[in-house]
Amino acid sequence: MKRRLIFAVTREMAGKSVRQFLQEELSFSAHQISRLKFQEEGIRIGGEKVYVSHVLKEGEVLTVGLTEQVLRRDTEGGRPGKIWEAPAPELSKYPLQVLYEDSDLLIVNKPAGMVCHPSPGHYSDTLANQAAAHLGGTGTAMDMRVTGRLDRDTSGIVTFAGNSEAAAMIQRQREDGRLIKIYLALAEGRFELSEGAVDCPLRREAPGSPRMICAPDGKTARTFYRVLAETEGPDGDPRTLLACRIEHGRTHQIRVHMAHIGHPLVGDPLYGNGTLRETMGLHAWKLSLQKPFGTERIEITSEKPGWAAFYKNEPDIRIFGKPFVKN
Repeated sequence: MKRRLIFAVTREMAGKSVRQFLQEELSFSAHQISRLKFQEEGIRIGGEKVYVSHVLKEGEVLTVGLTEQVLRRDTEGGRPGKIWEAPAPELSKYPLQVLYEDSDLLIVNKPAGMVCHPSPGHYSDTLANQAAAHLGGTGTAMDMRVTGRLDRDTSGIVTFAGNSEAAAMIQRQREDGRLIKIYLALAEGRFELSEGAVDCPLRREAPGSPRMICAPDGKTARTFYRVLAETEGPDGDPRTLLACRIEHGRTHQIRVHMAHIGHPLVGDPLYGNGTLRETMGLHAWKLSLQKPFGTERIEITSEKPGWAAFYKNEPDIRIFGKPFVKN
């Protein structure tokens, strides 16, 4: 069913144009508004299609039709992965862990070792296949967007948007700082400072390489960290549990930045001494964001993985604000 937003125009809303209301109250971008103008059910007042220049009057009913989920079977023999394939049988041992769900968002917990989204060689064994099945999209070309993917070896919170407008709003929150994700990271060694920041541009080591490196000609990337606790590995080697918050969200950002300062993540096969037998110490733990099309904030916490279970405390909620030092 097409997702519709319905608003009874109040005295406070009256006098604004539809464009003003969509921009100021719903945070729609100019691109989103432009796209709505060309949809048959995009913008209507009392059932009648109107222009975005229409001035709202008290008592009117404004209806905004969001991008329709395309539920169709692929009859064109298209590329593999063009439609949502049923989850592979081996995923049955990893039931989908739903942390939050509403009309626009599906937030789940990803286990380590699972791919987020279909890609060459992974057309049915991904978290997105499970999410599509949960939403009834198996065998269709349903519009469902992963907003902020995690590496295969990283566990924790992943968000799916049910329509392109919600996906764009989440991305905008990520860019302006309203969306905050806190990671747990288990790093090698002891830290001299209780908190700090790593500010180092990132780029691929070479074209086609899976490795990222810190380099002056890379893209801006900044990681803030806070020491939560100290522990030891099986051989008595020192390890430190961190809470990390990132700006920019580059590929492998936390992993590269921690290795860059001499503290690679435990179990990291690319930037540390990890092996396939050891789980990598990185988990998307907490998420705070504003619900699309409203002002309500939601905060999600996923269960700590086994390697962080020794940490029993909950950090001050200000960790979602600005507690980290900015160097």
